[in-house]
Parts: sequence; C-alpha cells; structure tokens
Amino acid sequence: VITIMVNSGASVAHAMTKIPVIGAIAEIVTFREYKNVNNNMEADVKIPQVSVKDESGSVLEESTQKINKSIEEYTDEIIAQYESDVKAADGEGHMDVKLDYTVITNSDRLFSIRFDQLLVMASGTQMVKIYHIDKSTGEMMDLSGLFQDGADFAKPISDNIKEQMKAQMDSDENLVYWVDSDTPEWDFKTVTSDTTFYINENGKLVIVFDEYEVAPGYMGSVEFEIPTEVVKDIVQDGFLE
Repeated sequence: VITIMVNSGASVAHAMTKIPVIGAIAEIVTFREYKNVNNNMEADVKIPQVSVKDESGSVLEESTQKINKSIEEYTDEIIAQYESDVKAADGEGHMDVKLDYTVITNSDRLFSIRFDQLLVMASGTQMVKIYHIDKSTGEMMDLSGLFQDGADFAKPISDNIKEQMKAQMDSDENLVYWVDSDTPEWDFKTVTSDTTFYINENGKLVIVFDEYEVAPGYMGSVEFEIPTEVVKDIVQDGFLE
C-alpha cells in the first residue's frame, strides 16, 4: 500500500555558487508510506521527499536530487530486506519493521532529518540514521563538516565519550559500555566522519550509537551530549551554542 500525503517543511539556506543566500528554504513536501502485512510479518516505512529551493522559490535540482536519492537508497534497502525475509519465511515468520522520521534540527546553520528504525523479531533492535544539510552551502554534510578544515575532531570527541562512559558505569552498576573491557577488540575506539550525530535544542553536539555498537543490546541505542568547550576551538561558527 502506497500513501502520498503533504507534509509541512522548514526553512533552510542555500548557496548556488557556495555563497550563502539568506532566505532560501528546504522542506519536506511529500512522503510515501510503504505498508505490508503478511500473517505475523509487518512493515511500516515512511519515506519523506525533500525540496531545496533558493530565495526566489526555484528548486535547486542538484541538492534536491542528492538528498532524495540518499534517502531513497536507504529506505529501499530496508524494504528489500523485509520482502526478502518474508519470502524466505514463506509467511511463517514473526517480524515487525517500523521506520519513521522527524526534522530533528532546524537552526540558522543546519537542517537535519532523523530516521528511527525499530526491527522486532525475537527481540527488538534500534537503529538511527540522520541526514544533514549545511544551510550555508545547501549541501549534505557529515560529522567532519561541523569543524574547520583539517581539524582533528575525532580525538577530543572520542576522549570525552570514553570519560562519560566510565563515569556512567561508576555511578550505576547496571550500565555497561565497551571501554577498557576484558575484550578490547569490542571496545569503542573513535568516532569518524560517518558517525551519527545531531545538534539538540540546546545547541549541543550529540553523538548517537546504534544498539550493540558500543554497548550490550539491552542498553539500546545510546547518545552522548558533547560539551561545547571540548570542540570550541575547532568548530565552525553557527553550528553550536
């Protein structure tokens, strides 16, 4: 079942020649909803479509196509895996796949769409995917895009996360992270440009890890807010407070 609905968007800035243009917008103009029920196997996947425009209202085709292509590839992979599992189970399996999205950041500098996926089989697994548009360029960006060219952002962020992990475990014996453990090959080492992140409502950088990525499954998806003073000397203007 495919459902097309109109959804409201949010403002974003763009530069056609890498020069910031005040007043341009990006908005979620529609979304598709893939729904399927096959006995005890069910999927509900919401797929937004983004439109990026300049201040005159003209669609910026390259930026629009790039982010929508990335979103489509990501959601198509989830749907294809579900349909493959349904076929392999011959209708006798148990599975629930849900994917929803929110505009998680809409600041003067950044526009971010977050996808939360829940996969329930014998147990549940949480996964997070976030797409970002830098409003000063209109381009998609990863974690490295927050920082000055050539800056070593990975070490200070990773060191702070390790400190937070240890402090949380010291204060609560029920919390477990893979850091300085008896199985060092499992231990969290470092963030990279591809590490999932967002900027929260307080203007703070938050690093997100999927279930099982840095901790046992019962911890679920975990997040770490990074104090701005940790990266204040290397972050670009306008991203953090």
